[in-house]
Amino acid sequence: MGKRAMTIICPEPTCGDKLLALMGKKRAAFIPDIYGRFGKYAYGREIKEPFLCALLRPKNQDLEDGWFYPDEFMPQINGKIETEND
Repeated sequence: MGKRAMTIICPEPTCGDKLLALMGKKRAAFIPDIYGRFGKYAYGREIKEPFLCALLRPKNQDLEDGWFYPDEFMPQINGKIETEND
């Protein structure tokens, strides 16, 4: 199997994300199966869970398959997101 060359677009944190962070909670996200539908040079946008679901879920609860916490998917260094081209 060859390399997958997808581009994943991560939206900027919203006021809701910042409020959740103040309470020690995280907002989960998932990426739809764009690779299978559009090929290896596809652009995908992560989809965040609704704010109220994140607010009501216990801290650091295990997530369903396909869901992840964005800060665990792509680590941040000094407030800047590290990318392959940096």
